Amino acid sequence: MTIGPNDYPQWGKLVKSWATGRNYVDYQGSEENPVPTAPDNKFQKPRSFEEFWDQCQWAQVDLFFDDANNTPVRRDVGIGLIVLQGDSDVFVLRLPPQEILLEHEARFLKGSTYQLPDFYAKIPELMTTKVGRMTIHAERVGEYTLNTCG
Repeated sequence: MTIGPNDYPQWGKLVKSWATGRNYVDYQGSEENPVPTAPDNKFQKPRSFEEFWDQCQWAQVDLFFDDANNTPVRRDVGIGLIVLQGDSDVFVLRLPPQEILLEHEARFLKGSTYQLPDFYAKIPELMTTKVGRMTIHAERVGEYTLNTCG
């Protein structure tokens, strides 16, 4: 099963916090200062699924399984966690789990449609301000991390 968030902007801000060491989750961006610039270790890269789940809760991000029922993910679900982060000198090729790839193929072959997150419809209107562009950036970073890396 794949996992998804209930709140793409918050999820994306959490991912950006882990990737940069800056607290995007609590930062209130403005047109003058749309992104945090100071280091802030409140959201450190999680080392276990339980830490991951806890930090999602602190960031007000609920997690759901992509199982057609949106079953909530529990902290004690028994899933492992590996956090990978490349840099400009290392290319990380992340392959999808075989069972998830095959499950999604079967779903599409049965007629399921590809569902884009709702934020895609808001892109044109949000691209007019720096804060809006950073919101879209957070949503895309969060979606990319889930869909490409997970």
